[in-house]
Amino acid sequence: MGLERGVAYPESVGKTSIIAFVVLFAGSAGIASAEESSYAGVTPGSETSENLPPKADEIPEGALMLTWPGFMMLEDGSSFFIQTSKPVKFGTKKSDGRLELILHHTQVHLKNNFLPLETQFFDTPVTRATVQRKGKKDLVMVFEMREDVTPSITQKMGKDGFNYVFVKFSKQP
Repeated sequence: MGLERGVAYPESVGKTSIIAFVVLFAGSAGIASAEESSYAGVTPGSETSENLPPKADEIPEGALMLTWPGFMMLEDGSSFFIQTSKPVKFGTKKSDGRLELILHHTQVHLKNNFLPLETQFFDTPVTRATVQRKGKKDLVMVFEMREDVTPSITQKMGKDGFNYVFVKFSKQP
């Protein structure tokens, strides 16, 4: 657990105890700066399998699984990607302030993949993207939009053996 995460303290803990905890925690665990840390998640287009999704070896053979949702800022806009165990049939649905990317006959590999991608502080028309179940067989990635724009959506097999669906939003003038 790092310092960036919120910690709830019982009301009986005084300020002195909290300060001592922070000093002891910071001193014993060490605090990594942004310069020292590196991204340990999935990197689309990687020619190696260094950044495989967690527990990739546990994906049942032949199963269509969403293994990692991700977000990247690009020079010409922003891109969300969905890594799957094999190519996926997908569709879209657009409504006011919302875009849905429906992934047919797809299951989620790990519960962590349901956590939202919070992007409200980035220069992108999307404030948040979340993977949700849709019925018994499908998943949907819901994009909460701050602007009414249409992305380009492509699908490509990666050199790492996983499939990628890219949802790219061009930079707006």
